[in-house]
Amino acid sequence: MDYSYVQVAMTIMNDIKTEDREYAPFEMIHDNYPKYLLTRNDPIQKRNGIKHVNIPEFMSKGEIFI
Repeated sequence: MDYSYVQVAMTIMNDIKTEDREYAPFEMIHDNYPKYLLTRNDPIQKRNGIKHVNIPEFMSKGEIFI
C-alpha cells in the first residue's frame, strides 16, 4: 500500500507563525512517504521536500496523491 500525508489550510500567508505551524507536523515525520500541503491561492513554496499544492489546480487537473 502507498500512503501520503495531507495537510489542508485556507492560507499559510498570514504570517511566518502560520506557515511554520502548517509545515511543522510534516517536518517531524521522518519516513519517505509523500507529504502534501494544500492551500487555496498561496504562492507555491518548496520546503524540506513537502509538496505545496494549489487546491483548485490540483482538482482541475484530476491529480492524485502519489
